[in-house]
Amino acid sequence: MPELPTAIAPVANIKPTFNTNLPTAADLKLDYQDLWADSLVIYQPNWNDSRFTTATLPHFRYDTNPYGRDWSSGGIITRLGHGLLTGSGSHTTYPGMGNTASASVAYTMPLGDRMQFTAGVTGSKYHFDHAAWNDYGVFGNASFRLNNRLTLNAFGQYYARQQFHSVAAMPFQGSSSYGGTLGWRASDNFSLDVGARRIYDPYTGQWRTLPIVQPTFNLFGAPISFDAGPLLFQWLDNLLGSGKKHRDWDDAKYRPVTVPDAVLKQPGFNPNSPVPIPDAFRH
Repeated sequence: MPELPTAIAPVANIKPTFNTNLPTAADLKLDYQDLWADSLVIYQPNWNDSRFTTATLPHFRYDTNPYGRDWSSGGIITRLGHGLLTGSGSHTTYPGMGNTASASVAYTMPLGDRMQFTAGVTGSKYHFDHAAWNDYGVFGNASFRLNNRLTLNAFGQYYARQQFHSVAAMPFQGSSSYGGTLGWRASDNFSLDVGARRIYDPYTGQWRTLPIVQPTFNLFGAPISFDAGPLLFQWLDNLLGSGKKHRDWDDAKYRPVTVPDAVLKQPGFNPNSPVPIPDAFRH
């Protein structure tokens, strides 16, 4: 093959231009503390369309990246005694719905050769649609290794201001829960945790019990884990249960009722709609 030239002469007809108005590194102040503080603010909308003058949802222009403000970081802060002080923070955008920001600090302490305990505090800021609120909580977990294959795990977390916003926002909000699992390590590439979780449902205002069946695969050095317990529970309930407790349309509370005249005169009400309005939805 021919040898590469040791120098390349510049093209005479091209003159480089430089923007002298760019900010310096001192002006930007891009350090870790600024990034951490920036993740805990609610961003104001930069949408200037006159059709959405009163909107508080953080819309984005078509020519910008909606994920441009997102970041996630975590790791060990320092060592305290025999334990570790860790921290994490993130800002996540959900286009068309809002954004969330969170930060947490935890302390992990080994108790002997078989037991490990973790406790921490967390704070979150939610901004969905026209609503914005803060939530704070505590969490903890403990693990006890029975032998080289089996491990007992207990966990719990509590949020002080958990509230229902919408069904779409529920997967992205922290939820109070507690439970335990038994972990089985089959090999270096596969493990399985089985147990139960008690979780608070803000939609119904009640606690629910769900099984945990969580396999973990180690693919190319990266662990991949998922909890198939809720899906398995729903499948078994439809197969072995009555299958009607969530959709019993013969119940009296789901039967059509006479609509008062005051409701018929409300703007936007369609009296000719073929869809009956159950009593359960008239609240």
